[in-house]
Amino acid sequence: MDKVKAKKKLMTAICMMAILASLTGCSKNNKQESTNDNAETQTPAAQESVYTATGEGFGGEVTVTVTAADGKIISVVAEGASETEALGGKAIADYNAGAFAQLAGSAVDAVDVDSIDAVSGATVTSTAVKNALKTALKEAQGITSTEKKAVADGVQEVTVSGHSVTSQLKVAVTFKDNAIAAVDVLENSETAQIFAGVEERFIPRLLESQSLAVDAISGATVSSNAVKAAVETAINMAGGDSSEWYTPVEKSSETVVLDGYDVIVVGLGGAGMSAYVSAAEKGASVFGFDTAAKVGGTSTTTSGPMAINPQTKMEAQNGGEAFLNEDELIADWLEYCHGDAKEEIVRLMVEQSGDTMDWLINEYGFSFGDISAFFHPKMWKVWASYTGDVNAEYLNAMNTAKAKNEKNDYMLELTGTKLLTDENGNVKGVEAEYYDGTTYQIYGKSVVLATGGFAGNAEMMTQYFKQPWNTKAMTQNDGAGILMAQEIGAALYNIDVPPMQHNAQTATIIRDDSLTADEKAVLASLVLGKDSMLVSEDGTRFMSEAGNIEFNSWNGGAFFYTLYSEEQMKQFAEEGLSVVSTPFFLGQGGSVEAGTPVATMDKIVEVGEANGIIFKADSVEALAELLGMDNLAAEVEKYNSYADGSAEDPFGKDTSLIHAINAGEPVYAVKGAAYIYGTCGGLDVDGTLTVLDTEGNQIKGLYATGLDSMGTMLTTKEAYVTYGGAAQGWALTSGKVAGENAAAYAAEAE
Repeated sequence: MDKVKAKKKLMTAICMMAILASLTGCSKNNKQESTNDNAETQTPAAQESVYTATGEGFGGEVTVTVTAADGKIISVVAEGASETEALGGKAIADYNAGAFAQLAGSAVDAVDVDSIDAVSGATVTSTAVKNALKTALKEAQGITSTEKKAVADGVQEVTVSGHSVTSQLKVAVTFKDNAIAAVDVLENSETAQIFAGVEERFIPRLLESQSLAVDAISGATVSSNAVKAAVETAINMAGGDSSEWYTPVEKSSETVVLDGYDVIVVGLGGAGMSAYVSAAEKGASVFGFDTAAKVGGTSTTTSGPMAINPQTKMEAQNGGEAFLNEDELIADWLEYCHGDAKEEIVRLMVEQSGDTMDWLINEYGFSFGDISAFFHPKMWKVWASYTGDVNAEYLNAMNTAKAKNEKNDYMLELTGTKLLTDENGNVKGVEAEYYDGTTYQIYGKSVVLATGGFAGNAEMMTQYFKQPWNTKAMTQNDGAGILMAQEIGAALYNIDVPPMQHNAQTATIIRDDSLTADEKAVLASLVLGKDSMLVSEDGTRFMSEAGNIEFNSWNGGAFFYTLYSEEQMKQFAEEGLSVVSTPFFLGQGGSVEAGTPVATMDKIVEVGEANGIIFKADSVEALAELLGMDNLAAEVEKYNSYADGSAEDPFGKDTSLIHAINAGEPVYAVKGAAYIYGTCGGLDVDGTLTVLDTEGNQIKGLYATGLDSMGTMLTTKEAYVTYGGAAQGWALTSGKVAGENAAAYAAEAE
């Protein structure tokens, strides 16, 4: 889609004219009533016109709509469904309620967009919104000139926030002869394998097109938009107007047909890589593709997989003996899932995951650490971490498999849009769209779906979990495989299994330097506080705060609040935190020690408030009203009874960690979020991983793996199983099995 492309929509108001006419009617005495010969004719309403422009915010597209009539603004409204609620979303809400609301009645040619302040902490979104507003206003004025305001030759250095939670990007933009001559990233702490796509693909495309309308790289949206924001800022610093640099990038209308494949793999993360490789091993001709600009997906950013009794590890660690009894694990797993999980799927996972690890080690040179226990009470040894260069290992496996057949191939930045079927409903291929707009029709005898669940799909997350959740997953995992399968009649299975959570942090992670790393550590410790009260968005307490908040805050939903009395906050400033909590995976490099006074607590609170993290109210009742917490007052009353010993905490929290929150005194709420790796529920499959329709019949030629089918071994009544690495283990194991079965099906279909 072209960015900041103004689209004029003309809306004509209905003009009402009073008509002089004689009206007859009957009164109670049947006398005819006379008409009003002096009726006035109404003047026609002013003609309204609507102008819409778009831009790229921090999380995705933002839109600004200007409604005007007779050269004056009637309304200005910004929207951005992909922005984070607490930062980009808040910035948009602030613009709508503040600066944009004040534009009503202004002449369209008198608005000074540059004088509108950026929202603190949301620079990327602010720039996108303001540029979209500029473009919409120009269209309203009939300004169609493509001539750009000149930029001065030279180099501009810009620092912007990207995806990294520890530091910002420093970007140098070189201008020469009113063109962008170079974009060099001088410093960054982005995820290397993801940011490579930005440097190797996004920046060259921007330079070639000389347009900021170039699309972000799928799987690296935030990093792409950060670089784009740096270029925008540099253009303005050099005397130009960045809103003029959104020249539409032409898209291809070509259709390319590829056919003759045995197996088509949609998605090349852990499950897709495994499926591609195993199908190629069986002699199948294989075509694979992924929306992202890299192989490996979210799998290469996780710790490692579950593997039950892999022979390589048993010999190295345990004298060749098994680490655990597999039947005991299966029984425990099924009991945990309340009978909702399919036993054949759980058994497949337990019995074949060890063989899968051996296969990756022995055949493709993967490296894993020792088989270890995780956080599960049984402490069974079932999990191992990746220890090698996992991105290189994935790529090597793909290229080794590709070389097994001269027809084998794979593409990146290609997104599946629909499944192709024959007259009997059997799958015969996939239609997909390349980043440049080219349509690909890929035909084959079987299709393996490995698209990584739907954590990146706000609409599906809202449908099944009430709202989108913060995620560590790659957001190109947008449910494409699930939706395509549903369109041809596929059934779902436990689609609303709680998302997979191993991380919790503040709802908005402050990425700029408004706080030091140590001050950010204080914020993180506050939201993960052990000696405070933890409630969900409706004010309900849902777990012992002394427990593992990072693994269990999913019980409260996407977001939660940690409450503190004003007395506690003053104590932290003067005497230090009594208990310190540090995030496992989302730390920002700082540290804080218990008992050390937090001298800058007022500053931390101020920045937290500006970023939608900290909320303060004069009383519990006022806080409940501010945040819409219907249950808060009653929950605080119960919590206070645990503090004074008059009642026992049903969650078993130690009384020494419970501090009363007095209803009539000021109270603080620190907003936290469960950061998920992905969703868990998806399509219904049988023991061959063939997708089933809503009648329970196989959809011939269609297989589903990884997070697209993991709901079959889980339950909606409990969290994702905590034995260790189950999702990653399922991705690799189900991919291997599905690839083998798809290849066998294709061979039989010849």
